[in-house]
Amino acid sequence: MPPSAFSRLPSLLAACALVFLSALRAAPQSEADDPEGRTLLQQAQRAIAAYHAGQTKSNAVLRVVYFHPSDRDPLPNYAERLDRVMSDVSDFYRDGLRRFGIENAGLPLERKNGRLVLHVVRGKSPASAYRYESGDVTTAEVRDALKGIVDLDREHVLILYALCRKEPNGRYVFDSPYYGDGSSNQLRGLCHAADCELLDPQLLTETGRKIVFSEHYYARKEPTVALFNSWYLGGIAHELGHGLGLPHDAASDGEQQFGTSLMGAGNHTYRQEVWGGGKPSFLSRATALRLAAHPLFTGSNLGRWESPAAGLDNLDFSAHDRTLQVDATVPDGIAPYALVAYVWQASLGEEKNHSALTYVATMQNGAGTLQIAGLRPDTYRMNVVSLHVNGSFVTREFRLTVDSSGRPDAAALNLAWREAMIGRMERAVVSRQPNVRNLLTEKAVANAASAEDRRKLLFLREMLDPAPPVALSDVRDNRAYLSDVTWASAKTGWGKPARNHFWFEENTRSGVFLLLGGQFFDKGLYAHSPSRYVFALDGKWKSFTATVGIRDGAHEQGSAVFTIRGDGRELYRSPKLQVGARAEVKIDVGGVKQLELLAEGGEGHVHNSWAIWAAPQVSR
Repeated sequence: MPPSAFSRLPSLLAACALVFLSALRAAPQSEADDPEGRTLLQQAQRAIAAYHAGQTKSNAVLRVVYFHPSDRDPLPNYAERLDRVMSDVSDFYRDGLRRFGIENAGLPLERKNGRLVLHVVRGKSPASAYRYESGDVTTAEVRDALKGIVDLDREHVLILYALCRKEPNGRYVFDSPYYGDGSSNQLRGLCHAADCELLDPQLLTETGRKIVFSEHYYARKEPTVALFNSWYLGGIAHELGHGLGLPHDAASDGEQQFGTSLMGAGNHTYRQEVWGGGKPSFLSRATALRLAAHPLFTGSNLGRWESPAAGLDNLDFSAHDRTLQVDATVPDGIAPYALVAYVWQASLGEEKNHSALTYVATMQNGAGTLQIAGLRPDTYRMNVVSLHVNGSFVTREFRLTVDSSGRPDAAALNLAWREAMIGRMERAVVSRQPNVRNLLTEKAVANAASAEDRRKLLFLREMLDPAPPVALSDVRDNRAYLSDVTWASAKTGWGKPARNHFWFEENTRSGVFLLLGGQFFDKGLYAHSPSRYVFALDGKWKSFTATVGIRDGAHEQGSAVFTIRGDGRELYRSPKLQVGARAEVKIDVGGVKQLELLAEGGEGHVHNSWAIWAAPQVSR
């Protein structure tokens, strides 16, 4: 063989290897046909395409940063290797969506002259200063180094780390951050992953060579180089998924015949079909549904910076034998196109949800229905998510119980949902969220699940534009709530005097409702001990009534004694009231000119003495 042929041999072998890899990757697609998923995705895609029709293609790209410590250079051949790595990951996403009939070019990688752009950042510290937990530190260093070049607050960014060292005994040690996170409106996403000189999709066929390594999760591993690449290429694809806003997702029961969902444990099986490791990793229906509207795949910025004005504020749960039905409507705001439920065992905790089963349904005209079946008796965490055509999503969290007969507890879900909905509205008022008026609409009030809920929503609406107090002397009715009239003076032991709601400021979490023993009062006075309210009755009223007690939610150490004085004379004194106790007050105030309402701590202190005068009313 002539020398020129020998010189071409490496490139010829590489080309043959790539052809071989491509053939192997293409083979499983026919085995993974999913007609049901394709139909569902096509329906969703029509709604997404209609929303973005006519939009100019955006210049949004995935930015890739290469971080190395101050005392080490980038790893060997990093630029060429990572070009192959990111091209392979992009192809995986491209083919995963094409399986459902969604044509796309894969991830929009930032390229210049056909090559992947890597924004190289030299860290401020030596390698010994960085660990798996150093993500916040490295992110700050990247932000500082790339200011004006890469915007971590408005772009999707992957940081790859040259924090891998090879020890004299040949063992590789990784000290790299390795996780990802995206925002709910797809405004930004950030993920971290590790580089290694043996990280290369061309090495996916290296089954005869081993690598020994240690990292955050494993003290020592000795896989083949092929398996190592499945894990670490898969790790990049998986963490990138989190950076794109994808949660953990083990797919539905019916899909698991295709292999392992990338956002489940698919980071361990990525491209394993190339070297004969078994069934491949794949994009689940739930994952594909979320990516279909993602700005990096639609190429549109329409609505990208907007959150849905409303989303999943109308849910209803019902049990039909062993199936849980979830009916959802999103009547206003950016249109939803799909619903997804993620269900996993509660014992695994919030973060250990790699095994979450997914259930999907499309939405039309703002409405959709999920059917969740096949769950064994247990307690589960369940997240229900609405997906919107601008790429944003809204998540609601639940705890689901399935009894010994396999029947889901729909009644408990409906109760928890009503309480959670009211709680969200309440927090929106407390924190003065800009969109609070969009939440507290006439329709929201009309759709309230109960009369009590309707009263609470009306109360919250009134808090946005409270009526000014009136002078008691101007009242012509025979009854008047003292919480609606002007007081002569008022003082509380904590916070400020407040009428008809519990005192709050933006950072408090105690809520605004006046609650005694679970009963909601829309009239009352906040009176944390020691407190004193004074009203001018001018001798024109005959009786005073109220319910007094310590507001629900106070610590058990809280107590109060309520006292009423008329023109300086004690007219009433309550027993010491603790959390859960209340007293009904009805006294004669005929001829009284000045009425004082006082509350004092009942045990020599005022800690948690959340005293309230509920429905304080005078009558003629």
